[in-house]
Amino acid sequence: MHFVIHCLDTADPSIRQTHYPAHRAYLAAAPLKILIAGPLLDEAGEAPIGSLLVIEAETMEAARAFASGDPFAVNGAWDSIRIYPFTKSVENR
Repeated sequence: MHFVIHCLDTADPSIRQTHYPAHRAYLAAAPLKILIAGPLLDEAGEAPIGSLLVIEAETMEAARAFASGDPFAVNGAWDSIRIYPFTKSVENR
């Protein structure tokens, strides 16, 4: 099953910057399939304000465990984490 992980950052961007290398390593070693991942940007399209990931996991609990183990979550870079089941209905190639 696919899940969308939608995270918004805290007001302190230095937390994201500090833990970015660990976050990237965590994603690279993920025990589940990451379909797409990247930063959410401010309205100017310049500064990161959060993260969006679409993953494939067996259960909501597995998706939650994955999100909560991310160094951004562990170290307080994300102020909120929301996870939703997702069904892909269109794919452009």
